[in-house]
Amino acid sequence: MRFEAAYAPVAEPSPWWLKGLAILMAILTAFMVLGSISAIASPIILDRLLPDNYEDIEPYPSEGSDEEKDEWEENSVFWDELVEYYDDMIGLVGIQGIHSAILAFVGLLSTIVLWKEQRELGIKLVGSWIAINFLGGAVLFWMFTRIGVIPDFTTNSEEIEVIDPSIIEDLTLAIGWGQLVFCNALFLAILALVSAKSKPEIISRE
Repeated sequence: MRFEAAYAPVAEPSPWWLKGLAILMAILTAFMVLGSISAIASPIILDRLLPDNYEDIEPYPSEGSDEEKDEWEENSVFWDELVEYYDDMIGLVGIQGIHSAILAFVGLLSTIVLWKEQRELGIKLVGSWIAINFLGGAVLFWMFTRIGVIPDFTTNSEEIEVIDPSIIEDLTLAIGWGQLVFCNALFLAILALVSAKSKPEIISRE
């Protein structure tokens, strides 16, 4: 006696769900590669553009008046604080470059796997990419807020007029965290959609 299976798979879903996600990951990977290159190039460019000492920009007026000497000293202090702030930012950019490189590597793997229609592994890799993107982005943004949205020397200077720093910082925090959550939630929704649409369906035989 021959028994037929009660359930049988229907036709395979369109491969373009996985291939479309692979194309999206390839585009994101390209941006991550550019981010890594920028993180490497930025310190080199800034080292050439920003002298360490203010005297390299304007020599000390040893024969000038007391007013000229006091003005030079104020400008020198301002410049030192500016260089210190940008040094902190360059350190953050370096960490961001490492984060981008990791995302580029995972993104490249997921692109190859998805294009080959290896669904299970591809979905897991994209899920890992989203987790790394969110957690790394959260840490980087937190580090940025620790350095300071607005340099202290600008808020303490009587000659520089700025908007209330608390408003700018609150707005930056709201936009930064909002963008981080929204973008990764969107990626997660796309992944869930592709996961559902690319899954083979099982129907019962009556």
